Amino acid sequence: MALKLIGMVVAGACMVAPAPAVAASGEAAATPSRPDTYQPLVIDKRGKPLRKSSRPLMLNSPSKPDVFGTVALNAGVTFYDARFRRVASTDSRDPLVLSLASPASGLDPVSKLRFVQHEVNSRIRWTHDLDNMGVADFWANAGETLKRGTGDSEDIAIAKMQVLKAAGFNAKDLYLSIGRHNVRGAHIVLLAKTDSGFFVLDDQLQDPVTPSQHGRFTPIMTLGQGMSWIHGRRVNRMASVSSPSTKARAK
Repeated sequence: MALKLIGMVVAGACMVAPAPAVAASGEAAATPSRPDTYQPLVIDKRGKPLRKSSRPLMLNSPSKPDVFGTVALNAGVTFYDARFRRVASTDSRDPLVLSLASPASGLDPVSKLRFVQHEVNSRIRWTHDLDNMGVADFWANAGETLKRGTGDSEDIAIAKMQVLKAAGFNAKDLYLSIGRHNVRGAHIVLLAKTDSGFFVLDDQLQDPVTPSQHGRFTPIMTLGQGMSWIHGRRVNRMASVSSPSTKARAK
């Protein structure tokens, strides 16, 4: 039964996460989400993964993104893998991507994140996919988004990812995280791993922040180089067992 439940959660994450955010930066959300009704997956820390991934172990594989107080479990093959591969493998020589990356190439990793966060946020105006592309959900390549100057949360995150790679960031240290913002609803952010830990590049914020500083995002699924994860929270089953004094009071 536990294996079936975990499988259902993976399928649910694939259906819930694609919905784009509902408001542009600086504007009130037209249809705010109901964070009081949203509950992240809770995982028994004594449980076992659904199955071992069929993917070969890469020597240069990304680190497990245990961020925002969650634990990340290998999700195997997901609905989003093809999308991620497409946008992550294009535009490495796009003139706009290279132009943005050039001033950041000599900076330290955290300064690169800060520079790219500011530059991309200032060049791309948040626009719903329906208005921008005529479809409900579409992941645009970085060069397309920079040329157009408009895009939604995943388009902006993809542009930052590709500019950072062109500026010298290791691809295995960059992730797209799909989840929910507690005000704007469905949302996607870029995660970047440095020697100082993970940073979040959110198009709704001016600067990169650590996951603990963000406080408004709950990840559901994260995509990295050749891997994907679903997120949950560990609980100690023993904590749910009533103590003798509690039982005595209950009588």
